[in-house]
Amino acid sequence: MNSELESLPAEIVDHSLIRIASDLSLMAWEQMVAWRPLLGASLDASVVDTKTSPNDLVTRADAQIEALVRGYLNRVRPHDLMVGEEGSEALDPVEFFPADFLFKLHAFDPGAGALNETADDGPRLEWHVDPIDGTVNYVRNIEHHAFSVGVCAVADEADAGLGLGDWQIGLVASPGLDATWLAAAGRGAFRVDGRLADHRENDSAIPARRLRGTPAGLSGRLLATGFAYALSSRGAQLAKLEDLMTGYDDIRRCGSAALDLCMVAEGRVNGYAERGLGIYDYAGGAVIVEEAGLGVSRGGSGGPTAAADTQEEVDRLIAAI
Repeated sequence: MNSELESLPAEIVDHSLIRIASDLSLMAWEQMVAWRPLLGASLDASVVDTKTSPNDLVTRADAQIEALVRGYLNRVRPHDLMVGEEGSEALDPVEFFPADFLFKLHAFDPGAGALNETADDGPRLEWHVDPIDGTVNYVRNIEHHAFSVGVCAVADEADAGLGLGDWQIGLVASPGLDATWLAAAGRGAFRVDGRLADHRENDSAIPARRLRGTPAGLSGRLLATGFAYALSSRGAQLAKLEDLMTGYDDIRRCGSAALDLCMVAEGRVNGYAERGLGIYDYAGGAVIVEEAGLGVSRGGSGGPTAAADTQEEVDRLIAAI
């Protein structure tokens, strides 16, 4: 789509928060791949549970990945706040992973056999993490699932965890699609093939595509959206669909808000709107949309979220959804 092949800028590669997010995504990717064969086609209750409905699934993989992320951040950014979807207790990555894997983590110190703290004099941060966005897809072996993390400053301690501060970085990593999307405030948005950490193994530049939204002149307009799991919400959503799709030719529903937002940034779809998300659902993707030069409106916890090529269209989608 509208993205140019270039090298990932050094200011992104060397960004301290991007390095941490890369470590987190590497752990998540590793465990998504490890758990997937154990889930099976029968949705075995020993590894799969439901949240709000039979199709709102949570797996032991979700919980384990979130626990590893929390354990990592407890060591590396101990003064920051992590907001996760599953509420899992911390699990120390150094005790969990073998040494050959730990060597791939930026924060791991082989000499000390521990993760190094990288706290700085900057503001306290919020790490909004979705261990597997698109769990239903993951369980059913549909490619559209991803790890997502977005980081913002704590605006006020009284409102900590609400995502109200300035957003710093976003990263979305999908084993199913074999791609990583990432962005840092003021530094642009990019897509990299595969895992970002895999490119550390050589000193050459990291090939990346800069994201700028839908190219001018592309025919047709597509809208991405999602639907609530609760049957009680279905009628109201469908009633709004005709108005929501004004100006669009077709609709796409891939089952992952994080990836929907990345598709807006890449220009694969022209807009996205959905209500009822958690902050962790859109945290990473919204930063990527913004840094691609597009408009985005964050809905907080449960409110309307939208992204499009212009702020005017974002406002229309928010009003319609």
